[in-house]
Amino acid sequence: MTIEIRDLPLFPLHTVLFPGSTIPLNIFEDRYKTMINDCRATDDMFGVVLIKEGEEVGGPSIPHEVGTVAKITNMREISGGRIYLSALGTERFKIREILQDTPYLNAKVEVGELDDDPYIPEIELESTKEAASTHVKHLLSISGGWVDHTRTPPHPVELSYFLAQLLQIDMAKKQDILGNNSCRERLAACKDHLEKANANLLIQSELEVKLRFSRH
Repeated sequence: MTIEIRDLPLFPLHTVLFPGSTIPLNIFEDRYKTMINDCRATDDMFGVVLIKEGEEVGGPSIPHEVGTVAKITNMREISGGRIYLSALGTERFKIREILQDTPYLNAKVEVGELDDDPYIPEIELESTKEAASTHVKHLLSISGGWVDHTRTPPHPVELSYFLAQLLQIDMAKKQDILGNNSCRERLAACKDHLEKANANLLIQSELEVKLRFSRH
């Protein structure tokens, strides 16, 4: 895919969005209302990027270099003049230059598939998918549910983003995954985090089962 250079309004947040995932936003600051209205007047696109320094509310914050382009899919005005919207992550971007920081951040970015997308052996893909399936089964087991099979994206790049969004890890680690241009390394990192989580969830799941039976 050809890399495109474009201007993109940025929404710095204390969260990481991956391509293929959705994000709900409750917007109440005037600067971001202006940004969203500007987006609606053009292509409905803005960039979600993790804050490196600063806060979501108030003055300008310093974002990480890599974020995800988000496309507005649903929007409505709610009480108090706030805007509630849903947006879908579409592709990664890399900031080349901050063009302005008032009233909101706007940057010149590289958009396009930044992955080196190497060949990934089928055995690696299957073992990573199995770790994800086990993870979902453990989570459902703890809440009393059950699933036979977890559907995952077939393409390695999409799979890496799907698994990264699934992970319950701190945002700095998620940002490391998002910023890694190697699909194979992203998948390996996701598998490592999943296997560590699965070991803990297995213990928790077994305790939940014992507690359930002890009540009868």
